[in-house]
Amino acid sequence: MKVTTEKKPRSILALTVELEKEQIEKALDRAARRMSQKYNIPGFRKGKAPRFIIENYFGRAAILDEASEDLINRAFRDALDQEQIEPYGQPSLTEVSLAEAPYQFTVEVPVAPTVRLPDYRAIHVPFTSVEVTDDMLQRAMDVRRERHVVLRALETPRPAQQGDQLTVELETLVDGKPLDERPEGTAPPQSTLVLDPDRLVPGLYEGLLGMNANTVADITARMPDDHSNEEVRGKDVRFVVNILDIQERLLPEWDELPTLENFDGTLEELREKTRGELIEVARRNAEDETIDEYVRQVVAATEFDIPDALIEREADRLLRQREAEFERYGVRPEQVYEIQGKKREDLLEELKPQAEERSRTNLVLSKIVSAEGLSPDEDEIDQEVERLAAAYDEARRDNVKLTLRTDLQSFVASSVIDRKLRRRLLVIATGDPSFEQQAQEAAAPAETMAGQSLEEPVNEEMTGSPDATDRASEPAAILADATGEAGTSESNTRTE
Repeated sequence: MKVTTEKKPRSILALTVELEKEQIEKALDRAARRMSQKYNIPGFRKGKAPRFIIENYFGRAAILDEASEDLINRAFRDALDQEQIEPYGQPSLTEVSLAEAPYQFTVEVPVAPTVRLPDYRAIHVPFTSVEVTDDMLQRAMDVRRERHVVLRALETPRPAQQGDQLTVELETLVDGKPLDERPEGTAPPQSTLVLDPDRLVPGLYEGLLGMNANTVADITARMPDDHSNEEVRGKDVRFVVNILDIQERLLPEWDELPTLENFDGTLEELREKTRGELIEVARRNAEDETIDEYVRQVVAATEFDIPDALIEREADRLLRQREAEFERYGVRPEQVYEIQGKKREDLLEELKPQAEERSRTNLVLSKIVSAEGLSPDEDEIDQEVERLAAAYDEARRDNVKLTLRTDLQSFVASSVIDRKLRRRLLVIATGDPSFEQQAQEAAAPAETMAGQSLEEPVNEEMTGSPDATDRASEPAAILADATGEAGTSESNTRTE
């Protein structure tokens, strides 16, 4: 058997396999035996008719057709072994010529992507830290205070005032169409809005101020050009707000805050602790921005040859993540697709650009990990297990550690490598070796208040600040899947 290969774009390898006549004859013998067992041949019991009878009865072409699939599969597997080729996706049969010599077929096989890194150590990005101002500190302290707000029903009905909390049914329309589609005939889901000009987009706050419960406000507001939602940037958005209830929000006195925060110290000491946390957040954000920009530049300078199969797998993974989120909230993905008027295949196609970008980034980072020789040792694994388990209460900590060392050992190893890679990238990007010498960093320094970032008071989605962001804890989610439980945060908001 002779095998020739030809490299094609998108990491496709064309294998042309030329077979010996003996291989063809053996395949025809096997096919004739199968056909004699499958069909009734006059004068012969099933399975007893010789090949020449089968050939006379059905014709050589019919036997060859029966033989082709088995013959090609066997020869293809042998060719892969012979050439030491590992397919990266589903192969595709492109040419078949088995009726006469030369007996051959051609299969196109996706193979591992080719990644040619640039001189990534010659690429540098400046590191710029952000100063923590007194205004930032005050906002963070306000967040702490907001955690202990008490909601009180109005003793006497009155119009909404600044600081009130409104329970509403909110419908958002852009260009006359609902931003969030839902089944026809159903009311918008209930949500809460805090009547505060710093929390609501300009126009929405003014439109709700002075409204009464059990009334509907129809408000059009211009969205900021830098709003976090690209669909509405710079556009007029219509809000139809059905106000169901109005409650007063009572904030604690400042001198009560240390006790409420379970902090053993004075209010001023709590402020200094908060300042330190903000400095750590600012430092880490600056590092993240430096790494992101550095990786973008390296990816842009890297030569890739990526098989479509890799991008399709990544797109499927991204969509499965979305589907898991739907199901977590009790919604079947099919329902969402029906509302959107799309098929799953349509969404996979839409995700391909994002999937290709992520694939390129992951391939580059994987190459750098190999080039830098980054791997975890036992001490680092132990430290990472302790670090991850520390987020859980003592009663569950041993169980979490066991899960991390068994079912999630590959996740722990990847986590260690990610952290080592992060420090190494900072050193390379900035040329500052001190990043390599830093001790293991805290898992999430910003998430000191039950998962709420100190520098982002609230996440108001469409109605709120254009800078609102959403943060998730991947280790907690993975551990929840593995152990059936995860660390949860409690809101301190009370209702009187």
